[in-house]
Amino acid sequence: MKYQPFLLRCLLLALLIGFLASCNQSKKQKFSVEDVPDPKKSGGGYVSNPDHLISDATVTELNEKLSTLDNAGKAQVAVVILHSIGDNETRDFAHKLFNYWKIGDKEKNNGLLILMVEDARKLEFETGYGLEADMPDIICFRIQQEYMIPRIKEHNYDAAFTDGVKSVASLFDNGNYAYDMLPDLPGADASLMATDSETVATDEIPPPVTAGDAIDVAPQSFASTEEATSSASNDYTGDFSFMAIIFWLFISAAMMHVFFGKKAKRRKENADEEPLAVTAVPNEFLRPRWIGLIIIHAIAFYTIFYLITKRHMDVGFLKVCLIYYLVWLVFMHVAVLLIMLRTAVMLKNDDRHLKWLRLEVLRRDLRIAGYIFPLPYLWLYIMWLKNRLNHLRNDVYDCPQCAQSMHKLDEAEDDTYLEKGQVVEEKLDSVDYDVWRCDTCNTQTVLNYTNMRSALADCPSCKHKTYKCKKTVTKQRATTSSEGWGIKEYVCAFCAYAHDYQFVIPKISESSSSSSSGSSSSSSSSSSWGGGSSGGGGASSSW
Repeated sequence: MKYQPFLLRCLLLALLIGFLASCNQSKKQKFSVEDVPDPKKSGGGYVSNPDHLISDATVTELNEKLSTLDNAGKAQVAVVILHSIGDNETRDFAHKLFNYWKIGDKEKNNGLLILMVEDARKLEFETGYGLEADMPDIICFRIQQEYMIPRIKEHNYDAAFTDGVKSVASLFDNGNYAYDMLPDLPGADASLMATDSETVATDEIPPPVTAGDAIDVAPQSFASTEEATSSASNDYTGDFSFMAIIFWLFISAAMMHVFFGKKAKRRKENADEEPLAVTAVPNEFLRPRWIGLIIIHAIAFYTIFYLITKRHMDVGFLKVCLIYYLVWLVFMHVAVLLIMLRTAVMLKNDDRHLKWLRLEVLRRDLRIAGYIFPLPYLWLYIMWLKNRLNHLRNDVYDCPQCAQSMHKLDEAEDDTYLEKGQVVEEKLDSVDYDVWRCDTCNTQTVLNYTNMRSALADCPSCKHKTYKCKKTVTKQRATTSSEGWGIKEYVCAFCAYAHDYQFVIPKISESSSSSSSGSSSSSSSSSSWGGGSSGGGGASSSW
């Protein structure tokens, strides 16, 4: 009978499961290097971007630059951008992936792996033996810190990898990774122009700038870099947890139903419909239903939109949950204010007994909300409502005959004044009866107090709340092309009246999961890596 604590536990369990499912989704999977899509097997590219953390246009641009670098025999670079690798350690994962794909030429060992793992907040460079002289660990670290990590912190992954690959290409093309600090070649002087028969001496060409000299060249470029970073930060749009929003769409619908109930269907006269259980009786004072859901989701969506676009914040699972919780908290307090106003008007002309019956339905639903939103106003209202119901039921009645005070009989004494059906109702905990007796004129008043959490219904024969579904039988199963049907067998625990009610089973919806999202396995001229192996060099950076 007392199903409300059970419903509360189910709701809290659902919240916990949803939280763990979203927050620890990556932790539940054990990733291996075999799970990472190899770009060489799907188009012959150099960039693996399975989680679409960078745009397709950026992938195309990177593939073109890395192809030029590879075809020139300078370096074979693989770029891997993943959201998560589960419980794996990023440095070890990069080393294993490098050797699994065999990046770089077999003879030159000129491979480089650039790996970013978003949820681990790690950027890894892994180099082959042949690159350790041209690209030592300190240069790898400088490229990460100066060209990639600042952009990654802004969630501007496109710029981070574009700049990073430019820096790597500049290192092999010009001997200087600081591509944006290279000096401009001086303009040609007409007085020094060579004649048709002369050629320019090779010693007039400025020598390449080495990595060690990069710090002293063009210091004014740092100002422009900082300005660009600031601009990118202002244009950054935060990310949000789509899983959390979907989760709250279902949770909000469930809470709206539990807190306020749903509007009872109109029952046709003389129709053979299944009886309405006491638990299905909705409160009469406020049922926001879909209008309330629209208001809640609109406010939550606007708040999330404001945070990710105006405040440039990431709104993860916890923040989405906090936003929805606060919106629901405000909504429930406004709802209680409206309920207080409506009860004052609607109960104005009712007697004490009828007021109790109508308010008890309201308390049945709101008490669950009091556990979920235990802040002062809502909780105080529920406590006040409980106290008022207690007064409505237990304050002394005056005798309708002699106007003297009556007294309430205890449970052992009041059975003498109850009918057999009423005694059965008390045993089934569907109704509790109070008997008030006047000692002066022996007048008795019997009042029924329905248990609003009871699953029983009114018996069509004896009219007592002793009617219950005993068995549900499926007569015809539903298919994808036709509905099914079954019967519910009801029996009265007092008068033994029995009746069957037919119900319809909806069609089974066909699954539209067509596995047409196959990955194109178009091969190109370079459908595999070069057969290189890792030398263990490289660098790691966090953000």
